[in-house]
Amino acid sequence: MSLAGTYRLARCEVRWSDGEVEQPYGSSPEGILVYTRDGFVSGHLMRRDVPLLKTSARRASPEDLRLAFLGYLGYFGTYTVDEAAGTVTHHVLGSWHPNWVGTNQVRHFRREGESIVIETPSIRSRGRAYRTRLVWKCVVGG
Repeated sequence: MSLAGTYRLARCEVRWSDGEVEQPYGSSPEGILVYTRDGFVSGHLMRRDVPLLKTSARRASPEDLRLAFLGYLGYFGTYTVDEAAGTVTHHVLGSWHPNWVGTNQVRHFRREGESIVIETPSIRSRGRAYRTRLVWKCVVGG
């Protein structure tokens, strides 16, 4: 199955094992995910309500920078698909988060009509487990 195409973010949820659901990028997040036919991926998500910086990023306050950093996620690299496992692995070449550079980010995926649903494996944090679920609507290809 080819994932090649361009997708717009329709929904992003963090689903905790105890039933709590969070929307880390707000109720109407913005995002784009591009899979090229030759194996490259670029993904970006953001909150629409992040306050504008009052100055340049180099001179912004620590709090303004924190809000900007937490309101955005982006990375790029290559990808491979394992159809039997229903996974796509993003091999990260560059990222807004330096700890992701050089890592392999495995995601479960499935098609739902004109969209793809991508979900992280279970992650433990704060003594609980969660999965991040993203719904991407195809705009080109796919």
